[in-house]
Amino acid sequence: MISFFESQHPAQGEKFISRERVARQLADNIKAKKFTTIYSAPGYGKKSLIDKALRLLKEESYPVVAVTLDLFNISCEGDLVAKYIGGMKKHIDEYNRNAMLPLSIDFENISTNLAINLPHVAAGVTGASYVVYFKEFQNILNISGGEKLLKLMESQMAKHSDIAYIVTGEQVNRMKEIFEVKKFFVHTNENIHLEPLDKASCLGYMRNGFLMGGKALEDETGVAIYNTVKGYPQILNRLCAICDPLALGYINKKILKSAVDSYFQEQEAFWRYTVSNLTGNQINFLRAVCDGARKFSSSETLNKYHLNSSANVFRLKEALSKKEIVTFDAEDRAEIIDPMFELWLKKRYFA
Repeated sequence: MISFFESQHPAQGEKFISRERVARQLADNIKAKKFTTIYSAPGYGKKSLIDKALRLLKEESYPVVAVTLDLFNISCEGDLVAKYIGGMKKHIDEYNRNAMLPLSIDFENISTNLAINLPHVAAGVTGASYVVYFKEFQNILNISGGEKLLKLMESQMAKHSDIAYIVTGEQVNRMKEIFEVKKFFVHTNENIHLEPLDKASCLGYMRNGFLMGGKALEDETGVAIYNTVKGYPQILNRLCAICDPLALGYINKKILKSAVDSYFQEQEAFWRYTVSNLTGNQINFLRAVCDGARKFSSSETLNKYHLNSSANVFRLKEALSKKEIVTFDAEDRAEIIDPMFELWLKKRYFA
């Protein structure tokens, strides 16, 4: 049976859950040629949001040329240059086919500076409205001299008033390091913060999705599903997709429990590997987060969870942030990024 619920591809059409306001905001940012950052955990809806904004512009007959630069596998400055060439060359070649004055660029001997300026140079000649969409932007920090490269990009891209940039990344803490700690692009960046999906929209989406398969979602179970996934789009869809074939007529809490157990089974090998690579103190810190602790450096918390000292707490925060397991908000409140991993820790690992 094919389920209505889809967790492998970006949501479109009726499967796009809420976020209409931020889709409108992003579309307006594109029109205004702004530099926009969107960072969140994998499967949190970045690509769906971008696709929605581009569709809004298409419906309004606002022409854009989207150029995707996926930095998932860059390891040196030359790789970044190659991404720019790969993204822009086909558009420049297409323009040159019918141009009276072709844009002549020696792609075999292009400098990093010129590569970064390719969208601006091309826009100036072709008149196209380019949207340059970076994926996994945080990987620039993996390059030797990455911060120097970011400074060069910042200085050059600030001059590109004719280009809309959308910069995304799935390593939340690395993206925060670039844009919030080290404050690159601080004068141009407008961040769109992806909140969890709202409860009402998710409940309506789940009810409609299950009804398409002839099943009814019990109200309490719908709320329980939402609370379990904490508004995380991909996990919501995956959990519902597991629930779907388990039920004959009603999606109830018994079905939900079986679905959660199945989800745990799918992910348990990875989660076991994750915790096996943590130190005892790091695991103690995760226990404290799961228990709802807030003041990690208080004497009570240090003693209860054997965290040793405030200096050690600082090191634990840094280590778990680098592993992209925990993130911290502006008030230094800790959150385990994956809500199902947190639930697995509570229900199985720390049980």
